[in-house]
Amino acid sequence: MLGRVLGFGQEREPSGRGGLTEADLAAARQREPAAVTRVYTAYAPALFRFFMASLGNRQEAQDLTGDVFVSAIEGLPGFRGPVEALGGWLFRIARHDLYDLRRKQARSPGTTPLEDALEEAAIAAGADDPEELALDRLEGGRVMAALGQLSPDQREVLLLRMAAGLTAPEVAAAVRKTTGAVKALQHRGLQSLARLLGLRSLHEQADAPYPSPDSTRLSSKEDQER
Repeated sequence: MLGRVLGFGQEREPSGRGGLTEADLAAARQREPAAVTRVYTAYAPALFRFFMASLGNRQEAQDLTGDVFVSAIEGLPGFRGPVEALGGWLFRIARHDLYDLRRKQARSPGTTPLEDALEEAAIAAGADDPEELALDRLEGGRVMAALGQLSPDQREVLLLRMAAGLTAPEVAAAVRKTTGAVKALQHRGLQSLARLLGLRSLHEQADAPYPSPDSTRLSSKEDQER
């Protein structure tokens, strides 16, 4: 349930490992349709999950994912990094677009109700059974409230690692921090999130691109005291 809200705990290939080559990148810089499609296929799911976890609105997440790729295709000729650095570069664009949307929303009245945002996030993650969806929404309220109590840096790192499934080096490139700083933020953020949710541990896996907090590996304080 916890994993469904943020999109983690699912088996997925880390972004940046979609079989892209330097030749693909060079061709995408020239806007060759097949190469552009390969780049989109490799990164669009991770971008969409990041936006969904950040906003909880499917249409906005889809729009922002498309906007990132429009900006990326326009900016690719100026990107001189290796193909391994493409993910970090794309998510720097994503962060900019997300902040820009939030600034616009702050100036405009009306926001998506929390229950609607959680429903959108749960549906996007694959919950279609009414009872399962209801449970997801209850759990999602706790998770979103807990995330809101983390520092902005911790919250962003957790979303990029868990929802988008980025590796620590990719997150470091996206947020312009060192990999060590990202790992420290993740560690502190997971500890704080576990404490706020009444869990003993989220059992972070150091080598995994995102944690897998399934029910067999989480224990509540109440269970621990029994």
